[in-house]
Amino acid sequence: MTNLLYYTGSEVDKHLPKVSFNQTLMIRSLPDSRERKPIMTAPTTVTTTVCGIPCLVVHPSMKPKGTIVLYHGWISTIHDYSFFASLIAGWGYKVIVPELPHHGDRGTLDYFDTSVLQQYFWQVGIEGVREAESIVSELIRMDANIGVMGHSTGGFISAGLFAADTRVQASIVISGSCAWVKAEQLFRERDGRTPMTAEERRVLAQYDPESHCSFDRNRGLLLLHGENDHTIPIDSQQYFIESMSSRQIPLDKLQFLAYPNVGHHVTIAMLEKSKQWLDSHLH
Repeated sequence: MTNLLYYTGSEVDKHLPKVSFNQTLMIRSLPDSRERKPIMTAPTTVTTTVCGIPCLVVHPSMKPKGTIVLYHGWISTIHDYSFFASLIAGWGYKVIVPELPHHGDRGTLDYFDTSVLQQYFWQVGIEGVREAESIVSELIRMDANIGVMGHSTGGFISAGLFAADTRVQASIVISGSCAWVKAEQLFRERDGRTPMTAEERRVLAQYDPESHCSFDRNRGLLLLHGENDHTIPIDSQQYFIESMSSRQIPLDKLQFLAYPNVGHHVTIAMLEKSKQWLDSHLH
């Protein structure tokens, strides 16, 4: 007798003893004579470069529905996002995880040093958006269905790319910000720093999604944020939504979900909403 785990499908033998949970079937006490291979194969992961940038590439086990560019956070690397990327690949998407400047093979910083964070954060974010546009130009040759997703610093880049490149059909910003100038104002007030200079504001405003977001065609921007996030407070996202209210953007193009009692984290509910958003905008 053998215990096997099978993925559900339309041809699962109804006569086999089983216990169902969501989309997974556990086959219990299956006789050896009736053994068969699992229906679903795992995604495959490779490390390569795209436009000269180290990337983790995860291929789904089926024909991709689209390509997702997934951006990691401030203290992470592409390899820390291997499981996250595999999860999205399990939804049927090819996933590209680019390494951010000063991370992984591209160097390192003292990420927990506040002065280092203040010096490099926007440099990494802006350079990340510039590089993301080059990556999209490369990917779109093979797939017109392009989405972007990121958490924390990666969320800032996801928002920035959506604003900068209208070829991106869907963007999911988790615990990031779509109002960069406002976010920096709030950061400085929290840290007791002096206000931005006119030049600092000008540079940041060039890439601020608040001023550049377009919702043409089927493009959609999804914002997910924990109400108790003290790393990237929710305030700048609330400000962004308020600033967009006069444009009367439909809910299928712009949504903001706030999660009570959630900090700077990615939750199962956020992942469920993310899958729904990608599936509705990449087809």
